[in-house]
Amino acid sequence: MGLFERITADVELSDDEYVKNEKERDVSWSVTPFKEARVTNQEEEYECEEEGERPPEWLELAGDLAWTATFSSLTSNTSVTEPIAVWNYGVFFALTWHLWATQTSYDIKYYTNDWWHRALFVSQLAIYAILAAFSGSFNVGWELDNNATEPFTGNNTAPTNQTIAQNSENSIVKSFRGVNILLCISRLLLFAQYVRALWYRQKSKRFSTWRFYLPAAFTFIAALLFLGCFGLIRDKAPSKSVAITQLSIWGIAILIQIVAGALTPEDDEGALRSKSTLPRRMSTLTVIILGEGLNGICDALRNSINSLAMTKTMIGEMIAMLLVLYFMWLLYFDGFHIRSNTHKAVEDLWLWSHFPLHLSMIMLLEGIKNLFLYTNVIKAVLVIQAAFGEIGRSADKNDGNFPEHPRLEVLLQPLKLSWQQELQDLHAAAAAHPDDPLTAASAQLFRWVVTVVHSIYLLFNEEPDPEAEFKFHKYISSDDKFVVNDWENDGGAAEGFSRRYSELMSYTAHWLLAVAGILLICMAIVNIMERRPKNRFAWAYSLNRIVIGLILVFVGAGTSKLQDNLNWLFWIMPLVAICYAIATGIDLVILKLSRRSIKKKEGAFPGGPDEEVACSTGGRDQNRQLSEASSSQPSLRQEDRHGSSAGMPGLQQIYQHDVYDSYSEADAPGSPS
Repeated sequence: MGLFERITADVELSDDEYVKNEKERDVSWSVTPFKEARVTNQEEEYECEEEGERPPEWLELAGDLAWTATFSSLTSNTSVTEPIAVWNYGVFFALTWHLWATQTSYDIKYYTNDWWHRALFVSQLAIYAILAAFSGSFNVGWELDNNATEPFTGNNTAPTNQTIAQNSENSIVKSFRGVNILLCISRLLLFAQYVRALWYRQKSKRFSTWRFYLPAAFTFIAALLFLGCFGLIRDKAPSKSVAITQLSIWGIAILIQIVAGALTPEDDEGALRSKSTLPRRMSTLTVIILGEGLNGICDALRNSINSLAMTKTMIGEMIAMLLVLYFMWLLYFDGFHIRSNTHKAVEDLWLWSHFPLHLSMIMLLEGIKNLFLYTNVIKAVLVIQAAFGEIGRSADKNDGNFPEHPRLEVLLQPLKLSWQQELQDLHAAAAAHPDDPLTAASAQLFRWVVTVVHSIYLLFNEEPDPEAEFKFHKYISSDDKFVVNDWENDGGAAEGFSRRYSELMSYTAHWLLAVAGILLICMAIVNIMERRPKNRFAWAYSLNRIVIGLILVFVGAGTSKLQDNLNWLFWIMPLVAICYAIATGIDLVILKLSRRSIKKKEGAFPGGPDEEVACSTGGRDQNRQLSEASSSQPSLRQEDRHGSSAGMPGLQQIYQHDVYDSYSEADAPGSPS
């Protein structure tokens, strides 16, 4: 067929892929989420030929990525360097995560691939995008902690300070208003989706209880609560009571939606078109969160590679950080076996238990990134100090003449500074002050040293701290005598900016170990709900995480004040990596013991695991056939059932083998059941 014939040809039904693709793309405006039922002998049966449907993968992935980008904007705008930042992370994460959880709970039940849901998906993307824009000024310390919201003003005049403070207040209030109205809109859109599902439920006569009204009713109430917060912030004068009321209403709005989901019954099996599953969506979201953490770690590695020099300690910290991420992935995904027949209440609890798990996961990833950057700063400063020490000792031997230092010259290249240029500046400063050349040259050298240290901190801080920068510029602009006197004494002014940066960057060390332990404990709780353990091996997986998690929490609590101990700081990340590696190793040991128990119960099968499973399955199939045969013969004697009949000598052994389900007993992942 020529090109012109191909262009003008009609559709051929033999082109299966094209026909199938076009049918899938041609979606209706609105489709009922319920399958059509037919009545047979007074019983409802659902059309088997009706295939279930789920949101297109690209649509689900886009929604999860949009949600992640919303929270990622908070992590990029706010570093976890102070207690208030932790609270901001937790509250904002709770608000945005509950949007994802409630929408996903709806989608896995009532989503249909129609233009109604696609249009609402666009609105969700818009809400996530605007929420990201409001995250920059989000501060839950508003009216609760003046230190958390008071901006640094330096030595500005009183009117200027008042203007800065008022601008900060306005930004926070504007952020709260925007967040509240967006939360209200998102709840109203979800309410509309539930109302539509209720209409189709009424139309298809699927109302078996009034509890199907609960999600729509409580979602609407949550919308009114968020709208009330918007009005509260707009109409009331800022006060502590207003701030507490807003936080309380947020908590109530989220809680009632959780309760509504828990009290809503399940539809009959096969009644819904949707075949989407919650574990698959949760796994996708967890992968995206880990990917966001990896992205931040890659930025930290980029800064490290471009730093002054790579030491053995820095390489060790880098390996430890990557191992933490790797073992975190193994402990979450490789250790779990999702059950598809979980009760709805357990599934809802499993869903919301991922909130603390995801929050601690994000905090841990952010924490190890910050700690890695700080340890790199410390090592870089120590390397520079060692080079300065060599120059000082050489100058003492050469009557105060500073020598050239090729290695220092190389170290300073990433900072875009030069020791050769500084030597020229020292001679120029001494020549410009013939009355006191020593003081002038010394002040020039001290300023330059402080500038080098300041450049190192900025190399690992994309967002300079206003207070630290103010202290640095104040010192640099001081007169020569002040600089020299400060250096000869305790160096308090020279180290003011570095102490501030160190205080911010080392804050992660307060809670990193505790958060790493909490993450393991959350994994254990989720593991118990997924596995529903019935034997010692299944319980051992969770107890392994709980014990090691508690050890990390207690060690973290006992060492939370040691952030000024440099040797301890360098051991925090390796300790987390070692504990996670031990937990992973214990999991593998438990798996081997569990498999050995399974093989022991099943007996020795020379053909290996495949024959083992085949024989076990064959035994159960044979038993089912014999059970059906025996049930169809009511005159069969009781002794015949137990193998005393000559015609059925091995029935007792087969029957007993089938009753014992070795996979269920050992709760092995991937069991045929």
